[in-house]
Parts: sequence; C-alpha cells; structure tokens
Amino acid sequence: MRGRMGEADTIRGVWRGALEIMWRYSLATLVPAVVLSAIGEVPAYLIERRLLLDQALSLSTAYLAYYLYLAYAEGIVDKAQRGRRRIGLRSTFGELTGAAPYVPSVLVAALIALSVTTLASGLLLIPGMWLYTRWSLATPVIRDRGLGPIAATRCSNRLVSGHFFFVFMTATVAYYLEGVIHAGALAAGWLTGSYTWGEWVGGSLLATLVMPLAAFATSLAHASVASRTNAVERDSEDKIG
Repeated sequence: MRGRMGEADTIRGVWRGALEIMWRYSLATLVPAVVLSAIGEVPAYLIERRLLLDQALSLSTAYLAYYLYLAYAEGIVDKAQRGRRRIGLRSTFGELTGAAPYVPSVLVAALIALSVTTLASGLLLIPGMWLYTRWSLATPVIRDRGLGPIAATRCSNRLVSGHFFFVFMTATVAYYLEGVIHAGALAAGWLTGSYTWGEWVGGSLLATLVMPLAAFATSLAHASVASRTNAVERDSEDKIG
C-alpha cells in the first residue's frame, strides 16, 4: 500500500487509492459508515409528506455525518500510508474516539464553507464551487495539524494554490458526490412507495458506499498536496540557506 500511495499524486491515483483503502480496510471502512449513514438519513424516516423539510433536514444531518467521517478517515489514511496491514474492530473504535476532539472545529469549518459557498452558488454556480475547492481541505488540515477552523480554512486556501484543478477533481467532486445519496434516497422512496423507511434504507445503503469513497479521496488529496507543498518549501529554504 505504501508504494501505491505515490500514485495518489494524480487525480486517477487518488480515486484508485481511495478504493484500495476501502478494500484493504473494509471493516474500518464499513462499520463507521453504516452507523453514520443510518443516523444521517434519520430525518427521511421520521418525516412524511413534508418533502421540503425532509430534504432540508436530511441534507443537514447527512453532511454532518460526512464531515465526522472525514475527520475519522484522515487517521485511516495515515495508517495506510505507514503501511499498516490491518485495522481491527478495536482499532476502528480507537480511531473514532481519536477523531472526536476535532469534531467541534470540523463542524465550524464545515459551517463556514457550506454557508458561504451555498450563498455564492445562489448568486452564480462557479464562485460557489471555486470557494469550496479553496476550502475543501480544511477538515484534513484540522485533524493533521490540530488547527482551529479559521486557521485551517486559511491553510487549505494556501495548500490549494497551484493545485486547484487537482483538488477540484478530487476533494470537490467528492463533496458533490454526496448529492447522489439524496437522489438515490428519493429514488428508493419512489420505488418502494415509502418516503419514510424506503427512503431511509435506500439513502443509508448508498451513503455507506459513497461516504467512505468521498472521505478517503479528500484525505488522499490533502496528503498529496501537503507533501508537494512541503517539498517546495524545503527546496526554497535550502536555496536561501
């Protein structure tokens, strides 16, 4: 796995690396995903005949679940890059516990990114996507460096500079994959004739697969960009020295 992680310096390599992590660490991937996906889709189960409220709350809880998983995924990717062969159930819960202290900062950073980019998207689509790309690495930065939400957002903006297309095609695309979950949940509700349990089951199953893929892709993108940025900074320091 360590040798293959070098391929994550390409867009294709990031997505392939995310799939490899999901396959190699299937237990560590699926256990948190099943739990968080089920919780994230709860509004779909509880709310009936109020589609707008259902969708609004489902989006909120689903993105909450996604960002919590993203903070967790950073630890899994770090172990994968170090060549860890297996991650058992005990280690999985240990990683979840280890991600917990970062949750408040992650949620604040996510709120900043989502509220500002949603507002921008309401005015014009491209600025919203551009802003999110600049800030899309804030959660991995918080977990990796222990920064606060504002500092992490600034750090993400700095890291993305010079790597915009790479981050857009990985972390940003990963974020918008979450929209597939809600479309799938609505489709499941239509197929089953139930916009409560049917939508909840369909959305939960789809989120269990999509959420880890998106989270690992984002974390690998951060690892690649951070590595390249650090290498450039070291070269600059050597030249100055």
